[in-house]
Amino acid sequence: MNGHDLILAFQAGRTDFSSEKLEGIKLSGAHLNGIILDGADLREADLSGASLFGASLRGTMLNRAHLGIAHDYASNTNLDDIDIGLDCIDLAKADLTGAFLNNAHMFRANLREANLTHADLRGALMRDANLEGAILENANLSNADLTGAHIDLEMLKLAVTTGAIMEDLHTRK
Repeated sequence: MNGHDLILAFQAGRTDFSSEKLEGIKLSGAHLNGIILDGADLREADLSGASLFGASLRGTMLNRAHLGIAHDYASNTNLDDIDIGLDCIDLAKADLTGAFLNNAHMFRANLREANLTHADLRGALMRDANLEGAILENANLSNADLTGAHIDLEMLKLAVTTGAIMEDLHTRK
C-alpha cells in the first residue's frame, strides 16, 4: 500500500491499519487523526507534518522515520529560524506504547500527553519537542537529542537517558 492509497482508504472510513507493511510510505502533511497503526511497519516512513492526534501506534516500528521538519544538517540553516508552526508532527495523546522510534526525526514534534511507555527512542532527534504530560515510564531515550524539549521532570526520571543530550530543557516538576 502506498501513501495515496492509505489516505484514500482513511478518507473512505477505514481507520484500522494494524500490522500493515508500510515501510518507506510517504504521508507528509496527511491528516490521519484517530488512525490505528498498531504493530504496523513504518520504518523509514515520511510522516513530517502529519496530524496523528489521538492515533494508536502501539508496537509500531518507526525506526528511522521522519516525524518532524525535514532538515539538511549539513546546511548552515539555524534550526531556530524554522517556523514552529510548519511541518511538526502532531502525536498528542497518541498511544506509542512499545513503539520503535530509534533514530526517528521528531524535531518540534507535539507529543503532549502521548503514552511512550517502553518506547525505543534511542538516538531520536527530539529537539524542541513538546513532551509535557507524556508518559515516559521505561522509555529508552539513550543517546536521544532532547535539546530545548518541553518535558515533565518527574516523568523523565522514569526513562533511560544514558548519553542523551538534555541541554536547555523546559521542565515542569
